[in-house]
Amino acid sequence: MELKRRSGLLCAILLALSVRSGWAVSPDVLDQAHDDFKNGHADDGVALLQKEAALGNPDAQYGLGVLYENGSPEAKILKDDAQAAEWYKAAAQKGHALSQNNLGYLYFTGRGVAKDFKQALDWYQAAAQQDDATGEYNLGNMYYWGHGIGKDVHKAFELYQKAAAQGQVTAENNLAYMYEHGLGVERDFHKAMHWYTRAAENGHGYAQRNLGVMYEHGLGARRNYSESLSWYKQAALKGHAFAQMKLGLLYEHGWGVPVNLQVAYAWYWLASQNGNEKAAKALPGIEHQLTLTQVAAAKQQSAHLMDQTGTP
Repeated sequence: MELKRRSGLLCAILLALSVRSGWAVSPDVLDQAHDDFKNGHADDGVALLQKEAALGNPDAQYGLGVLYENGSPEAKILKDDAQAAEWYKAAAQKGHALSQNNLGYLYFTGRGVAKDFKQALDWYQAAAQQDDATGEYNLGNMYYWGHGIGKDVHKAFELYQKAAAQGQVTAENNLAYMYEHGLGVERDFHKAMHWYTRAAENGHGYAQRNLGVMYEHGLGARRNYSESLSWYKQAALKGHAFAQMKLGLLYEHGWGVPVNLQVAYAWYWLASQNGNEKAAKALPGIEHQLTLTQVAAAKQQSAHLMDQTGTP
């Protein structure tokens, strides 16, 4: 079960988001502020948001919350979670769903406010009641883990299902996980495969890793090592050590690809550097079969792969 942290960049800050929350663009204030940022006039954009926020515009208040939460060098705004919380709260109290979700996240993590799972739960609930997909997803997490409320995997399943139906990609992955393991619903590998595929095709690294497992073991589809290799590689390049280890295994045994011990060593070594113990244990057996030149080349290849990989 992967629970994605919220993230966000602004255009950029004005294009940014929480776990999924996009900028709730109105045809006037936020469009104008966005254009100001895009055209190199960040000061004008901030001034507009501040003016409108002072007049009680919840979109502008949300915008300032995003700016303070992320910081904006071009607008000369330093990260300030306490300020972000104040602006999110001002908008959230007016029923602004994206602000309700983001304020819930700040309470959940204790950023800018005292950590309070009950407050987080209440604000996620408010966002979810407006069919905000991120609010539904985050509320599902609260029920899944029992944060601020009794653990209820059935309720978590329902909320992930609602969020996934709106395209919330991490909810798609989590819904697949629930189907795969029979949590809150009858186990169904075919439905798990369906939702993992949707999330994986939308670029979700954990779903790509999980889809690799499904194809490797023939769960919900015929065993297909070539497909497994393809999905593991996509996840591996996002920094997933488990997927990197699995690539080493496939290249070592020639599953879905010709045997290549040097490439297997490269992936095992990379996975071991990222903390995967199985990969670390596999290295000596592979190294024994390679020349010193091949080992050096494999480590060089690993270093190159490391430069390409992201953070899961």
